[in-house]
Amino acid sequence: MKKALLSLLLALFVLLGFFMTSLGLSLIDLVGRWGAMPKVAAITAVAVLFSAAVIYPVAILLAIRRHMANPVMAGSNRHRRYIARLARLHRAASTASVEVITDHDGEYLQHVYTELHEPCEALLHEEATNLFFHTAISQSGRMDGLVALRAQLHLARRVARLYYPGASFAWLPSLYVDVLDATLSPSPQQEIDYAAQIGPAIVGASVVGAIPGASLVSTLIADAVVQGSANALAMLRIGMLTRRTFQRRLEGIPFAPEEERTAANIEALNMLAGLVSVASGSLSRTIWEAARDHLKRIPGATLEGLKTAMTRSVKGLTARVLKKSPAD
Repeated sequence: MKKALLSLLLALFVLLGFFMTSLGLSLIDLVGRWGAMPKVAAITAVAVLFSAAVIYPVAILLAIRRHMANPVMAGSNRHRRYIARLARLHRAASTASVEVITDHDGEYLQHVYTELHEPCEALLHEEATNLFFHTAISQSGRMDGLVALRAQLHLARRVARLYYPGASFAWLPSLYVDVLDATLSPSPQQEIDYAAQIGPAIVGASVVGAIPGASLVSTLIADAVVQGSANALAMLRIGMLTRRTFQRRLEGIPFAPEEERTAANIEALNMLAGLVSVASGSLSRTIWEAARDHLKRIPGATLEGLKTAMTRSVKGLTARVLKKSPAD
């Protein structure tokens, strides 16, 4: 599937190259009638645009195909060069204090990756919490999908630079292909922990729903927590898969999407349980406090009216959470 998609993208960029070449030559010929300087400027502009829109994407796609056809296997020259380069980058970045343990690059990197486990989980918790609060209240459908996609790509890049200091944009696409291939595969029923995802929503909604006149608020809380939990879980899965990708490359083992997805699901759900319990508690209290006065003033309040009334208060909560996030 991945190879077919890459071949299709290559064909599309080749066709785009032919189209741009034809259009560019016509433009250069037209501008050339105005003099030598405009013609040079047109040639330069066309060359830059062609490089950015065709040559660079094609080079990235060819690099991805090469990575897929020739994975970095343990014992190969490519793997030894990869390990040496990675160890050199980590030593230069001073990402760990294990120099005294060993001078062997492979052992050194194993110690580095062990030390990076805790910072990585803190990063995943931070990003997943931010997305939880944003999407729990926004519930903007397709717009939330775009926000979540941007956040997931951003998280994968941050985790990549944690395990591979100085990872460039030319290197990242092959990582995205592996991670997204595993992420976008649907999980079988036995891998889904319903209690971890909707349990806090049910409990929070039941408690608030027991208060007279608060049934609309309980519905709002349940919707918000379920929506936020789903997006937080997706963020955690992306982070776990990215981390596991680097671990497999360090070991020189091919990345198996289905196996890695199963393991990442287990790790992500273990983190989600604690994250949702804390975040949903803060969210439920904030929603209830924002809606309480609205319910008193308007006994026949609608769900949309409650959403409008509490959004201002929840935005303040989200802003406080986001301020805790260090600048990237």
